[in-house]
Amino acid sequence: MRIDLQCDGVETAPGLRDYVAQRMRSAIGRFRDHIQWARVKVADVNGAEGAADKRCVVQLKLRNLPDVVFAITQLEVRAAVDEAADRVARVLAQRVRRHQRPARGPAIAVLQA
Repeated sequence: MRIDLQCDGVETAPGLRDYVAQRMRSAIGRFRDHIQWARVKVADVNGAEGAADKRCVVQLKLRNLPDVVFAITQLEVRAAVDEAADRVARVLAQRVRRHQRPARGPAIAVLQA
């Protein structure tokens, strides 16, 4: 599985790429077989004075499941990445659990004579 990181208007501090990759790999963990690729984009969205202005957008292309796309906005880049990683873990667990549930069919009672 490949994780692409894009930085748009955010200064790539030393270790930021490694931090993002480590946090996302940790969040994806046991679900890596369900993922074709992941894309993480970190951007400065230039919010109003004092407003949250660092955004982390996550895109996951899943195998045989709906894709996952969402954005988290925080004051700091690492805070946005941390919150996004937490959400990735929750969403993947939820999607995989739903997909693995057996389909419910009509209940059939068997009568013995």
